[in-house]
Amino acid sequence: MVEYGRRFVRLLGLLAGLVASLGTVPEVTAGYLYGVDVSSYQGSINWSAVRNAGISFAFTKATEGTGYLDRYLNANIAGMKRYGVIPGAYHFAHPSIDPTAQANYFTNAVKNANGGNFHGLLQLVLDLEVSDGRSASQVWSWTQTFCARVQAITGRPCIIYTYYYFWVDNVGNPSSNLNCPLWLAAYVSNPTPYIPRPWSGVGWAFWQYTDKGSVSGISGYVDRDYFKNGGSYPNINALRIP
Repeated sequence: MVEYGRRFVRLLGLLAGLVASLGTVPEVTAGYLYGVDVSSYQGSINWSAVRNAGISFAFTKATEGTGYLDRYLNANIAGMKRYGVIPGAYHFAHPSIDPTAQANYFTNAVKNANGGNFHGLLQLVLDLEVSDGRSASQVWSWTQTFCARVQAITGRPCIIYTYYYFWVDNVGNPSSNLNCPLWLAAYVSNPTPYIPRPWSGVGWAFWQYTDKGSVSGISGYVDRDYFKNGGSYPNINALRIP
């Protein structure tokens, strides 16, 4: 995502085996939609300008652990909806804190920000990129519990945001994807070799390809993303909560 500390942690894993292409827009076909992901790091966002820049969807940070609520969550969701950007929200996971408590905190915050329901939002995102010193088996157990709780509350599986080396080294490379679409962080021109094995058959649904993006309406750098329209899912609306 976007905070400096989190970016550093993620890049340690990414740069260990990837050749970064920060700031470079990979070649894509017409079947891709453009997106961004944001947090309080970006400050106040002009969502009208973002939409006019060709952005179709966005994820905003909602919560972290059980005590952090992003101060721009409500404004970002409202702005996305007002100007026709498909809205999504993510939770930065801390496997050292009870997963059910985090899932409850996350879903409650997003529900309140969306007018008391989840209608129209993209399936909620588990941002999985730190282990808090927990073993791979502990992180995997934590992930299963968190995702099950989110699905029980929203009626839909999570989207899992992660990167190849974290999944292999810190989650233990489990073979199940829990029926969760993949949002892959991979700063390369071709992300296919870096898809973790549970998604090898379906591929990524979202791909974060840089954290050095620039978009009208957003100050400074912003993470840029693609959705593979017509790939594993018929279109992005298939991943929206009814």
